[in-house]
Amino acid sequence: MKLYGCKGCGSAAVEVMLQLADIDYQFVDAIQWTPYQRHADLEKLNPLGQVPVLVFDDGTVMTESAAMMLYFAEQVPGMIPDDAAARAAFYRWMIFIPANVYSVFALRDFPARWVEAEKAQVAFREKSTTQLRAYWQMMEAQLQPSPYVLGSNMTALDIYLAMMSRWAPGRQWLGEQCPKLVAAIALTEQHPVVKAVWERNFG
Repeated sequence: MKLYGCKGCGSAAVEVMLQLADIDYQFVDAIQWTPYQRHADLEKLNPLGQVPVLVFDDGTVMTESAAMMLYFAEQVPGMIPDDAAARAAFYRWMIFIPANVYSVFALRDFPARWVEAEKAQVAFREKSTTQLRAYWQMMEAQLQPSPYVLGSNMTALDIYLAMMSRWAPGRQWLGEQCPKLVAAIALTEQHPVVKAVWERNFG
């Protein structure tokens, strides 16, 4: 199996899930940010030119980090809650994150794709960051970690949120405004697999 990703990108959480599932994989560094350059095969596999992309041994291609997280969560005991209410919350927030939080980065990180004037791009990026903060505050208000996001066990949602916390609006802001979530994330990041993958991706 090949995982096309890049340092600090959405592939980080997928790496964690692959390792927890004890699946051998080859990591393909598919995006270089300086200078910006994509792997030659990336757009052939994903027309959006985005990572992560998984290529299974039989050639099956999977895109979208949330799909990968859910797929491998089924193979790792405890990654999906057993309790019905917690399981419903799990699926709710696992879809909320890519539909709302993750989608903002496609806009925020490349404002020139959407608005032309430099001043408008700066304003666009600022508005995007404001929206990210609003989404995190929604989650902080509605989730009650104890000690993990959905209860006593770490789930794939904890890993996904921990990865997202490494991006904008930043850990300092999150620590000040979303202390409950940050406490759960800090606990998640103590897991040896998460810790090792994060060290490689986020330093």
